[in-house]
Amino acid sequence: MKKLVSAAICGAAMAACAQLLPGEGVANDHATGSNPHDVVFVARGAGNGYGYRAYETAVGLTILPWSCPNFESSVKGVRINLGWGSYAATRGFDSGLFSNSGDFCGLAVNLFGNYASADATGVQIGLVNVATHATGLQIGLVNHVESLAGVQIGLLNFAQSQWSIPLINVAW
Repeated sequence: MKKLVSAAICGAAMAACAQLLPGEGVANDHATGSNPHDVVFVARGAGNGYGYRAYETAVGLTILPWSCPNFESSVKGVRINLGWGSYAATRGFDSGLFSNSGDFCGLAVNLFGNYASADATGVQIGLVNVATHATGLQIGLVNHVESLAGVQIGLLNFAQSQWSIPLINVAW
């Protein structure tokens, strides 16, 4: 098990370093150092002006608002949240303080809550759970979706596409 965890951490670190390779990079020459010719190459993803490269990784780590590898990447595997950073998509197990993702599929257990700006499929457990379209189960103090195909269990449940009731809300 120890070797498996070490391999996962090494894989995530190598994936994070991929965004600093000069292969498809752009030169950044701000001339703020002691040598005005210092140049840093940063890989740039398609359609993105921030110098990040989007890709998939097996392990995602969020510390405060920073996501490693980066916010345009997708996690397919395990995601640990020690803050509130974001990923383009998350597939698998997601746990920690707060989860923010585009699409989500899997099991999310976060203390403060889960936010999926697009589709959430599976189980979301947290104080506040929010998704645009949810398929599956939401368990929390407050649950909110635009459309629901599943069950919400919480003190306040909101589903804009149908009637919402406190404690248990079911829609198919």
